[in-house]
Amino acid sequence: MAGVDPPAPDDPPRTGPTPADLAAALDLDSSEAEQTVTRVYLAVVQHPEPSRSLLLAQGMQAPLVDLALRLLADRGLLRVHAGGEIEVLPPDISLPALALAYERQAREARSAAHELAQVFFQARAASRGRDAGAIRLLDSMDEIAAATAEAVASGRERIRTFRTLSPRTRAVFASPLHSHEETSRGVGGTTLDYTTVYDTAVLEVDNVLEVLEARERGGERARFNSAVPFSAVIVDDTAAVVDLSEFDPSGFGSVVVRARPMVLALIALADQLWDSGSPLHRTAQGGDRRDRTILALMAAGATDATIARQTGISQRTVERRVRALMDQLGAGTRFQAGVQAARRGLI
Repeated sequence: MAGVDPPAPDDPPRTGPTPADLAAALDLDSSEAEQTVTRVYLAVVQHPEPSRSLLLAQGMQAPLVDLALRLLADRGLLRVHAGGEIEVLPPDISLPALALAYERQAREARSAAHELAQVFFQARAASRGRDAGAIRLLDSMDEIAAATAEAVASGRERIRTFRTLSPRTRAVFASPLHSHEETSRGVGGTTLDYTTVYDTAVLEVDNVLEVLEARERGGERARFNSAVPFSAVIVDDTAAVVDLSEFDPSGFGSVVVRARPMVLALIALADQLWDSGSPLHRTAQGGDRRDRTILALMAAGATDATIARQTGISQRTVERRVRALMDQLGAGTRFQAGVQAARRGLI
């Protein structure tokens, strides 16, 4: 019985006619050719006994039908038997297998891109000449998001991040909650160590505690600092995406940095912000939950107005509770109250 078996999950997609082949054969552009392939696939999926003659009867051109069937068979979605009968493989088996094959191919391409990028930039660093590729200007928020995803995907060990309450940070926090729980993975699916220093202004975002808890479940370790100057995502010691949307809401002027001295300078800044930052303790049990939340936010540097916003109580009530908690802990400042609470296991 002639035909092509569906690809195993670890096999790359089969080679064969492409949408470009179809376009060249019938003087169509690639999008029109791919639409025709989709039309052929939907037609054979919907009919209980599909055949080549049935497709021709629907008014499709014979050369296009033949090339489309070859492409679909090459992708492991159907088999064409002698006489023109078509056997459609169950989509719940063939399509996931094809997707897995493409995903593997994409992982290999990302891995190769990382290795080749290192060779590329090392070769140019050795020459000490000016290289436009060492710093790439970004024009929009979409480009910042795409550049960040590309950099993270090339990571091998660690991501350092620091964030102000920029438009880009607001967009990140507005993502669906489940997306924050996803572990950051780099080359070959490696789990990356992820640390972030947030400016304390981030605590003003609605539902920020819920988002931060979700990101913690995804593997992020966070601290808060009132001196974060701008936002950046630094991947290993090879690349950084500097988000300057705080200064231009469109995102224009942000950059991808691959010049090693500048990446190392950003790492030094990230580490300094981390060392001087405060964690948001929310794991202690016992006592009054509201007071624990107030103490945790105080330790992170939140103002009374921010604490009121996040706890849903009035600012006047927050002020009274803050004074009472400071008295109970024998603290002269809000920061001291946070330190004493952490020492006593209250937060």
